[in-house]
Amino acid sequence: MSLISSILSIVPTLALMSVAVLTVNEPPLNMQGSDRTPSSSTGVTYLSRAARIAREHGVDSVFVASLLRSPQTSFNDRFVRMNVTNYAQKTDYSHNHNDRGVRKVREFTAKHDTVLNRIDSLYGVPPYVVAALLWVESKHGTVLGKYHVASVYLSVLLSCEPEFVEQNTLAVMVGMGRDSTKLDSIKRYVEQRAVKKMKWAADQIKALRVIDQRGILDAYMLYGSWAGAFGMSQFLPSSYLSWAVDGDNNGVIDLNDIDDAMYSVANYLKCNGWGQTSSQQRAAVYHYNNSSAYVDAVLTLARKAR
Repeated sequence: MSLISSILSIVPTLALMSVAVLTVNEPPLNMQGSDRTPSSSTGVTYLSRAARIAREHGVDSVFVASLLRSPQTSFNDRFVRMNVTNYAQKTDYSHNHNDRGVRKVREFTAKHDTVLNRIDSLYGVPPYVVAALLWVESKHGTVLGKYHVASVYLSVLLSCEPEFVEQNTLAVMVGMGRDSTKLDSIKRYVEQRAVKKMKWAADQIKALRVIDQRGILDAYMLYGSWAGAFGMSQFLPSSYLSWAVDGDNNGVIDLNDIDDAMYSVANYLKCNGWGQTSSQQRAAVYHYNNSSAYVDAVLTLARKAR
């Protein structure tokens, strides 16, 4: 009998508990403690295992070694859980377009109207859309996340390890209130998600290496969300390389800089299909975050604030 089956058979009420797989206000992660503790099953550290997987997926070995030597780098299994199992929770974004959100977007557009109108002329993305998206993503730069970006991706590389597949399957079972009859199908889906997320994490580390090579940002000191997104616009490293813009023309693309963040959001949307029709606009915002609820929140906030 597997670990999951054992737990569900011993404590059947677990499957009926209203335990969220991922809460909106996830408590701060403990980045210290036992993060570097060797796994009892293999006798090697989690980070060493992550480094091996990174190399197997084509990440430069020298860069991986340098990340592991960085004192900021650590492993946390909650990054694995949150990135693999977040699909099991339907996030409510509706609070973003409450009275406070509408007021903040209006204040933002009034304060930055000159730049936002210039952006609108260049990209065809209206000021209120840029302002609304930045509010939903980071509350206009006041909520940026405090998790070490490289550590997020190194941790997620271990998504396919059996111990984490077991843990994440159980988390989904409990969080969605499923009983043991759904175990096999949920485990298969978690395994598929794990493969996808492992490859995704490797690609983001490759993007971090390019950022480091170009001397654009200090890739070792980037902090952001549990998904590894950073800056006011909450870009992934690969998104930064593809769509970030030096809005203030100072030679540095810094997504914590308001002009760079505004230009980058508009460029992202334009490059990903933003147009005149509602379907084009929804598709572009959906590309930013693959959630219909997210799309509704951004566009509703923009509409209310106009």
